[in-house]
Amino acid sequence: MNKRMIIILASLFAANLALAQTPASAGKDATPATAASGNCEASAVSKAGKPLYGAAKAAFIKKCEGENKPATADKSTQQSKMAMCNKDATGKKGAERKAFMKDCLSK
Repeated sequence: MNKRMIIILASLFAANLALAQTPASAGKDATPATAASGNCEASAVSKAGKPLYGAAKAAFIKKCEGENKPATADKSTQQSKMAMCNKDATGKKGAERKAFMKDCLSK
C-alpha cells in the first residue's frame, strides 16, 4: 500500500514538473513591447557575430526598442492636429472660428 502511494505521488510530481516547464499561453499574451524587446534581445550581437554584454547590450536594446515603438495617438499627434486646424482657420473670427475649430478637432 505504501509503495503504491509513493509511486502515485512521484508520478503526479513528475507530471506537474513536465507541464510547468512550458506555459501554454506564452506566445499568445505577449504584448508588442515584450515581443519587440525579445526581438531586440535576440539580435543584440556584435559585427563579429558574438553576443553583446553589459553596457553595449543595454545601449543596443534601448536604441532597438526606440525604433520599434508602435505609433500611438498621443500628445504629439493632438498637437499636430491642433496646428493643422489652426492653419486652416486663418481668416475666421469669433463664433465662426470656434465652430470650425470644434468640428476640425473632433475629426
